[in-house]
Amino acid sequence: MTVMTSVNSCGPSALIIGAGATGMGAALTLREAGWAVTVVTEDPAPGGSARTFREEGFLCEAGPNTALLSKPEVVAFLEKHRALATALDAAPNAKRRFLLRDDRLLAIPTAPPALLGTPLLSPLGKLRVLGDLFAPRGTDDDESVLTFFARRIGREAAREFLDPFVSGIYAGDPSRLVMRHAMPAIFQMEREHGGIVRGFIAKAKARRREGGPPRTKSRLVSWPLGIGQLFSILSEPLGPSLMTSTRIEEITRQAGKFVARSERGTFEANHLILATPAREAARLAGPLSEPARKLLDIPQAPMCVVHLGYRREKIGHPLDGFGALISRARGVRTLGVLFSSTLFPGRAPENHVLLTAFIGGRKDPEALHLNDRDLTAAVLFDIAPLLGIQGNPAFHRVTRWPEAIPQYEAGHDRFIAACEAAESQCPGLHLAGNYRGGISMPDCLVQGTQLASRIIASQG
Repeated sequence: MTVMTSVNSCGPSALIIGAGATGMGAALTLREAGWAVTVVTEDPAPGGSARTFREEGFLCEAGPNTALLSKPEVVAFLEKHRALATALDAAPNAKRRFLLRDDRLLAIPTAPPALLGTPLLSPLGKLRVLGDLFAPRGTDDDESVLTFFARRIGREAAREFLDPFVSGIYAGDPSRLVMRHAMPAIFQMEREHGGIVRGFIAKAKARRREGGPPRTKSRLVSWPLGIGQLFSILSEPLGPSLMTSTRIEEITRQAGKFVARSERGTFEANHLILATPAREAARLAGPLSEPARKLLDIPQAPMCVVHLGYRREKIGHPLDGFGALISRARGVRTLGVLFSSTLFPGRAPENHVLLTAFIGGRKDPEALHLNDRDLTAAVLFDIAPLLGIQGNPAFHRVTRWPEAIPQYEAGHDRFIAACEAAESQCPGLHLAGNYRGGISMPDCLVQGTQLASRIIASQG
């Protein structure tokens, strides 16, 4: 077996397992500081769950479909690494998003006047939304997402807007997700300012008072070759220090260094960053520190992604938006569908369109066990009447994620405590990923860069 090491005897070194947003953020930040960095991933390409494939002329995303650039630090990172030069902004009508109500898709209101006129809520439901201005602060640190929003804007609005929103982001159950962990910014807004609207107003006033720049306008982007292209760009500076298709079998601690063994060789480093899914982190870190084994218990939501390609004339809906989300209260199994070829060019052959549907989630784990034919049939049963779809797709492809998204549910604090205990017991070990600090790709990127900055600072 060929032995490869990542040790730089003249300076600090880090071994990073996982090449998703967290791992890449950490790797590039450490590398810029002069560290010797090796990144190892089981996957054939960097990106983690961000996987793009082209088939029969359709460009499909098996994982994240877009990147929302709303955090200045994310924008700065991507600009520094020349990843924004080729980024594509989503089509202007991507701001239009639809919800299912009374067997038809209706646009979600994006401004107060539109809220007053929307048929998505009853007159009483619209009035109750204003209750956010008068509702008292919450006192339960473990309040669920559903209870939080029902208390602030009413049960009807929570059912019609929140349930599909949570399904779209977390594939989760809002009655189980804990607000403090799942939506910490809004939770803190209420605690500090007394409500959601009051919080946004207070933040705007603070920016004006401090003379700072106005809030950065968010961008919804992808790349001509999909999200996978972003990670190809980010991985370029790493060169041969990025090892793909490499599974780490075990990690030990020897003479103050971490030693990771794989079929392709052995890697050594002063610091070990496990930027993997929770279950893999538990497998690798458990032998080093017992508390890490608790990560096996983090609940996960499964997800199936169904890509459907059609000739344009086979779909009656104008597909003039981002896509549609569906509340489980509607009795529909499909969680939502993106109008992928509307969002960005090059996603479908000429005169064709691409739809990306999602089915499964925390409330429907059984969907994972359906075969491809039955999954496709289930999705079409739900969305064909809504979009005026005729006939069978010209192209279809199913991707399964048995553990797609970690769920920040009651008791999530014990998993955070387990990470901290493992890191304390095993200095130089760092646990990071979407089970800790946010599930979105930008959240993970920030988590990786901030972790690397702390590691650098700790070395004086």
